[in-house]
Amino acid sequence: MRLWILLLALVLASASLATPDDAALGSPASWIDRMETSLWPTASVQADVSLESSDEVGRGLDTEMRLVRSQRGTDVRTQIRVIEPPAATGTVYEVSSTEGKPLKRWVYISTVRRLRNLVGTRRTDAFMGSDFTYEDLDIAAPRESEWKSIDRIEEGGRSLVRVTSAPYSYYERVETVIDPATSLPVRVSYYDRSGSLFKRETFGEIQTVEGHPMPTRIEMDDVETGAKSVLRLQKIRLGQPIDEKVFSESPIQSRLGGR
Repeated sequence: MRLWILLLALVLASASLATPDDAALGSPASWIDRMETSLWPTASVQADVSLESSDEVGRGLDTEMRLVRSQRGTDVRTQIRVIEPPAATGTVYEVSSTEGKPLKRWVYISTVRRLRNLVGTRRTDAFMGSDFTYEDLDIAAPRESEWKSIDRIEEGGRSLVRVTSAPYSYYERVETVIDPATSLPVRVSYYDRSGSLFKRETFGEIQTVEGHPMPTRIEMDDVETGAKSVLRLQKIRLGQPIDEKVFSESPIQSRLGGR
């Protein structure tokens, strides 16, 4: 009887360690969903995007792109089309997702006129020689990962929420820090299988677009080499009609036969 009383006391004591605020956080996955909704606040999002990269040798070639995202029900399509420099003009990357089905990622590389299905580890290949992978261009957290835990952290006088993934791909874990005031990401840290931090993504220069706060500068830092790439979003348009031909007549769909 004394043993049972002792066990009960331990359970009650451990339960008391969880504050009401911690209990009210909800599930890790729910915060990732909230973050994605804040990043993409309307059914259609369009923007001009510039990509700048640099490493220990110097600055690389800047890339200018057009981003289009369209959502109809649970069907989401995102396209990034390169318009500069001339040598890479016409390169197109597309992601499509439907609830309950695997993501589809394709890239058409104009320089070699080659269409690639980005499955498996191919999704973590570098985009245009930058520190962003194709998967990173989803901008939201890695969608195939499983979100394991959640906690509160204090940083710069702010109370933030940190969501940690289970081991995923070649990551030991991915930590996504979210500002609960906006549900926008602040930082995403990627740890390799040895548990060492090897790249860090930060979101900044928040601007209000049609009543929605949105990050307009996304920086990816390679912690090991010091290389850095920056995405800058400009002329963000929310909720405006998107011509279906943007997707149906892309070089990807023309080669897939409209599948």
